[in-house]
Amino acid sequence: MRAAFAQQLVKIEHRIEAEIERAAVTLADVAQAIQIPTAGNAAEVAEEGRRLHQAGRSVDAQLVVVTARQSPVACDLRLVVALIEVARHGALIARQFGLIREQLVSLTACSTDGAATAVKLSAMTHLAGSQLLHAVTAFAARDLALAQRIDVEDDEIDAINRDIFAAALALQDPPEQRELALRHVLIARSVERIGDNAVDIAEQAAFLVTAERSEFTDASHPKPRPRQRA
Repeated sequence: MRAAFAQQLVKIEHRIEAEIERAAVTLADVAQAIQIPTAGNAAEVAEEGRRLHQAGRSVDAQLVVVTARQSPVACDLRLVVALIEVARHGALIARQFGLIREQLVSLTACSTDGAATAVKLSAMTHLAGSQLLHAVTAFAARDLALAQRIDVEDDEIDAINRDIFAAALALQDPPEQRELALRHVLIARSVERIGDNAVDIAEQAAFLVTAERSEFTDASHPKPRPRQRA
């Protein structure tokens, strides 16, 4: 009976990991859409967001059902709790995809990028995709060292986010250029939140290894990272 339960957990884990990996790949499409915006790219991002949201809800429901029918031991419960958290962060990432899509549909290829934020934002989005893949890898492999490095990767994303905001704030060019820069700021904010979710997924990987709940911190900012609200 327990072997069957363990196998069910494996299948559920593989499903949510595959969905998060797909989200990381979608971020590469977002990076391209930022520099070459099209209605098709925006629609694809929205569709991936819906897929990820539905997958998160489905995984959460499956976990409740399969756990309620068993008498799980401590290690099983640890995995169930971690998977519920990963599914929740998947849903939060899906929400950010929806917000990104709202901005992508308003970008036009003919707009002049006076603040030169498109290249920075594209690079930031690629970094977030890489960070998300690393988080999934750390979770799947139960790799504590990799999980702990992801918070350091997040610092680079945060730095680019601040640069984009500062560039938009300093822009004194025509209104259409300021609008483009502000839309880039909003996308950057969503990408930054996705990076935070990647860190949270990495924290779940660490939890599986250590059986201790902890929040990763930046050495230069010793206070715990604020928890993201649903």
